[in-house]
Amino acid sequence: MLPAAIALALASQTPAQAESVETRLERLEAQNRSLAAQVKRQEAEIAEHRAQLKGSPERLKAVEEGMEEDRLAASLDDPSAWFRNIEISGLIEVEGSYLSPFEGDTESDLILATVELGISSQINDWVLAGISFLYEEDDTDLEVDTGYITIANPDVTPLFLTAGQIYVPFGAYETNLVSDPLTLEIGETRETALQIGFAQGDFSGSVYAFNGDNKVKGKNRIDSWGANLGYAHEEDDRAWAFGVGYINDLGDSDSLQDLINENRVAAEEDAIAAGIDTSGYSVDPTDRTAGWTVNAAASFGPFNLIGEYLSATDDYDPVSLSYKDSGAKPSAWNIEAGYSFSVMGRESVAAVAYQGTDEALGLELPKERWMLGWSVEVYERTALSLEWAHDRDYSGKDGGTGKSADTIIAQLAVEF
Repeated sequence: MLPAAIALALASQTPAQAESVETRLERLEAQNRSLAAQVKRQEAEIAEHRAQLKGSPERLKAVEEGMEEDRLAASLDDPSAWFRNIEISGLIEVEGSYLSPFEGDTESDLILATVELGISSQINDWVLAGISFLYEEDDTDLEVDTGYITIANPDVTPLFLTAGQIYVPFGAYETNLVSDPLTLEIGETRETALQIGFAQGDFSGSVYAFNGDNKVKGKNRIDSWGANLGYAHEEDDRAWAFGVGYINDLGDSDSLQDLINENRVAAEEDAIAAGIDTSGYSVDPTDRTAGWTVNAAASFGPFNLIGEYLSATDDYDPVSLSYKDSGAKPSAWNIEAGYSFSVMGRESVAAVAYQGTDEALGLELPKERWMLGWSVEVYERTALSLEWAHDRDYSGKDGGTGKSADTIIAQLAVEF
C-alpha cells in the first residue's frame, strides 16, 4: 500500500513541486512517529485516569470516563475546538422496583434513582479541574458529589497529585449489575483529601490523607490516611487486573461514620435516661479500626469475572458497632460472572453474582445475596436493565430474622 500511495502522489504533482521518494518517506515516518507518540500519551492518560477513579461508584466512573473519551477525541479531531478544554457528561437512571422484605408488606416504587452531571476542564498540559453534581430521589438532595484539581502530565512524569472532594481509592466496586455490591455498602468513602499517586505501564498506586468525619478522641486534625496498589494488563481480547488497599480508619466510610455516631449518641442518651454519670463519656470514637481490601477482575472474549473482599482489621468497640453483644468486625465479598452477547445487533450483558457479609447486621445488610441481571443497549448510550436479588438475613440467634427477601428492579439509563 505504501509504494502505491507514493506513486499516485508523485504522478499528480508538477515536476517543480514533486517530492523525492526519500523526502516523502521521511515525512510519512515523522507523521507515524507523531501518531505513535500521541497514542502512547493517550494510553498513559487512560491508565492515570483509571488509577484516580479507584474507589468511585459505577455511576461516577461512567460520567468521568465519558468526559475522558470526549477529551481524547477532541485532541485528535480538532485541537483548536472549544470543547477540548471543557467537557460535560451526565447520567440519568430511572428505576421501577418491587420488594418482598424480610418482614412486613411488599413494596413497589418508581423513582429517579440517579442524576449525575460532571464538568471538567483541561486548563493546560498539567492541570485538570473537575466537578460533579448528584441527586438521588429519597436519598441524596442535589449536592456537589466531587470537586477536584489534578496536577499531572504523563509525557513528563508518571506521578500525579489530586486535591479536593473525591472517593478515596479504597476498593474497586466493579459490577455488571444495577445494584451496588455489598463491598461498597461498607467501604465507600468520600472525603476532601490529598492524593499522590503514579501510573506507570500496567502498574498504578497512590497514598492519600484527609481529616475524617469521625473525630477520634475529639481531635480535629488530618490523621486519616490510606494507600492502594494496582496492576492491569490488556492484550487482544483478554484483560486482567488486581488491586489491594488499606485505610487506617474504616469508620470514616460513608455508611459507618453515620452509624457509629448514631450508636454513640444513642448510648449516651440511654445512659442519661438511666441516671448514669456520663461525664467521662464521649460521642466521638476512642479508637481507629482499620480496613483492608483485595480485588481481581479478568475478561476473556465475551466472559468476565469479578472478585472482591473487604474487611475491618479488628473488632470495633461494642458501643460504636456491635454484633452479638460484642464488638463487630464487619466484612463483605462479591463474586460475579458476566457474559456479553448481541441481541438484534445491540450490545447486551448477562451476569450472576454471589455476595455476602459477616458481622454486618448493624449495617442492615443481608448475610447472603444471590443476584441475576441482564442489560441491553436499546439505543446508543441508552440501556435497559433487569435485576433480581434474593437475600437471606442473619439467623435469629445472631439477631436477625432468619428469613429471606426478594427484590426486582427494572432500570432505564442514559449516558450523555
